[in-house]
Amino acid sequence: MTELINLWVPLLLFGLLATLSPGPNNLLLTLQGANMGFKSAVPFIMGIRVGIIALFVVMASGIAGLLVLEPNALVVMKFIGAAYMCWLAYTLIQNKQKQAITGPVNLSFWRGLVAQFVNPKSLLMVMTCISAFSLPTPLYWASVVQACVIFSLVGLCANIVWTLVGVWINRKLATEIAKQRFNHLLACLTILTVLMLFYD
Repeated sequence: MTELINLWVPLLLFGLLATLSPGPNNLLLTLQGANMGFKSAVPFIMGIRVGIIALFVVMASGIAGLLVLEPNALVVMKFIGAAYMCWLAYTLIQNKQKQAITGPVNLSFWRGLVAQFVNPKSLLMVMTCISAFSLPTPLYWASVVQACVIFSLVGLCANIVWTLVGVWINRKLATEIAKQRFNHLLACLTILTVLMLFYD
């Protein structure tokens, strides 16, 4: 039990750093909060959280070890994730100045869940979390569940914060042109995130 408790503080710090940094989930939530308000983002937030839990189960069952043994698989996953993120950026840029800004449509629970399996940031976060904060048997699964619970709670708070930032930004953007520029800024941040994926 002591070994598990000793992981609480470093796990909390890792969760804060990982989930508060920009990524596809947070950028989409900011956009959704800015365009449609907080309530509309709740299903997507719940989908993200369930998707992360599903990733923990899959990775902890041995997939993470296979990815370490076969680094090419991780590279392929990065490229798939990068393509997804570029599509998100393209979607943001396509909004016309004369149109009402709606952002990417259908930010549903299921989209939030499924997107985690092509989101390179989510994949790397969960794999790193399991590698760094799991203990040998007989405490392996207990430590994985602990990591999943703490990481998910911190991630939920981060998702809420990014959505509220979007809501706050919307109140500050008085014109459609200003909102369009905000969309372009988020698109640029998304592309920057893609570039960071391949920076060693």
